[in-house]
Amino acid sequence: MNYGDNLRNRARPGRYHESMPAPLRLSLVHQTVLLLVAAVLLAVCALGGVVAWNLRSGFSDYLRLQDKAWLERFARVAAQAVARDGLDAALAGPPGSLNRLFLAAGPPDQRPPGLDEPPPHRAGRPPPQDGEPPPRWQPGDARPPPHDRMPPGARRFAGRLSIVTVDGRLLSGHQPAPEVDDLLDQAIVVGGQVVAIARIEPGPPAPQGVDAAFLARQYRGILLSGLALVGLAVAGAAWVGRRWLRPVQEARQAAHRIAEGAFDTRLVPRGNDELAGLAQDINAMAGSLQQLEASRRRWIAELSHEMRTPLAVLRGEVECLIDGLRPLDGAALLSLHAEVARLTRLVDDFHHLALSDLRALPCSFAPLDAGELVQQAVARFGPRAGTAGLTLTCELPPAPLPARWDHQRIGQLLDNLLENSVRYTNAPGCIRLALQASGTEARLTLDDSAPGVDSGSQVRLFEPLFRADASRSRLSGGSGLGLAIAQAIVRSHGGRINATTSSLGGLRIEVNLPLVPEGA
Repeated sequence: MNYGDNLRNRARPGRYHESMPAPLRLSLVHQTVLLLVAAVLLAVCALGGVVAWNLRSGFSDYLRLQDKAWLERFARVAAQAVARDGLDAALAGPPGSLNRLFLAAGPPDQRPPGLDEPPPHRAGRPPPQDGEPPPRWQPGDARPPPHDRMPPGARRFAGRLSIVTVDGRLLSGHQPAPEVDDLLDQAIVVGGQVVAIARIEPGPPAPQGVDAAFLARQYRGILLSGLALVGLAVAGAAWVGRRWLRPVQEARQAAHRIAEGAFDTRLVPRGNDELAGLAQDINAMAGSLQQLEASRRRWIAELSHEMRTPLAVLRGEVECLIDGLRPLDGAALLSLHAEVARLTRLVDDFHHLALSDLRALPCSFAPLDAGELVQQAVARFGPRAGTAGLTLTCELPPAPLPARWDHQRIGQLLDNLLENSVRYTNAPGCIRLALQASGTEARLTLDDSAPGVDSGSQVRLFEPLFRADASRSRLSGGSGLGLAIAQAIVRSHGGRINATTSSLGGLRIEVNLPLVPEGA
């Protein structure tokens, strides 16, 4: 394959990589669901393991306490038997000779009737007389009660019980292994003296019989409960996943449509959670983009319209000079210069607005007297206001008001405000400019007389190319950019500007500027 084939294959990735499987991708919602299920599964397994271990160890302790309680009961029963029949007759004998004591040591509801009466006399022998000890068991005597008469609870103790005398002689039971060192001992006390000791070896390390069945039932219950909890977790995670996935997919589709230019796309928020907030934010973003797109189109239309007027005048003037319809004299050059200056101002205004959209207007802050700056602006516009039939007055603080502003930018701000009032105030009328200190800020207010601006248009006065009365504004020569530039200058100084209705019947512009802007 040569280099050209390589380029063609890169241009057609489907053909070049058709044998490569697509990587498996899990959405964020699916990852969240799997994480939730894994967390619940881990918690259930950990809890089930702890409960099972605690049950097994606790059950061993329970069996140990049960052995101790039974041994104490057996010792009391054995002490009564020794007191009645004697040590050897009560405790010594072959296997099964202690069954009567086992029955007596069991729960009361499992004892047969007449168990507490003295044992019957052996066959072929007279009953013992009063005060005479009972005879010991001999091979020809009657057999003791059978082993199967013991209650089931006592059988688990019989194979581990041994009874020894105080000096260590085995009376009954079996001899414990020498390596067994954790025997349970219980003294058999008769008349305040220890006559024998009953011992029980520890049970098997693993539960057997009924105990093993009990633990098995508990383990099965723990396992079934864990499986049920995991099933509930899976069902809940699936429900949560479906509930989350739908708004996320809708938001993703809406974002794709907005990215393709469908700014009228809107979502319906459901609930009051973060997903509903995301839908509201997407709607707000789409509305802002729709407004920006409409503003951009209006900007292009307005800009082309504003540029056409001075260019048309320039073209007409030049054509007249070329055709010889107008002599090339000083008046013609002054007219051309005026149109070029107008076109230059318009381009400069658009340049300032473009800079303010990208970032704050660059400013060169320096110490100055705010009152003197305002007085200079009034001096510049005083003659022009008088020519237009307007009275321009100024109110300044009695003492100098030091500030750290950009002299050129604030001068441009004052010029734009006064230009707007002089252009659009009917004669005879008045314009009043006032400056006063308000804490760490300077408050500048400009009031003019009729005509006014309705409240619906006041909030839009600072939009570029907006005119409350488009036809009258063009006749007076305004481009609709002055107040927008004024707002950009105020923001670059960290201030605020707003428009309201003036008490003089016209418009009131109020500007609040910090005397020392942040970063100045």
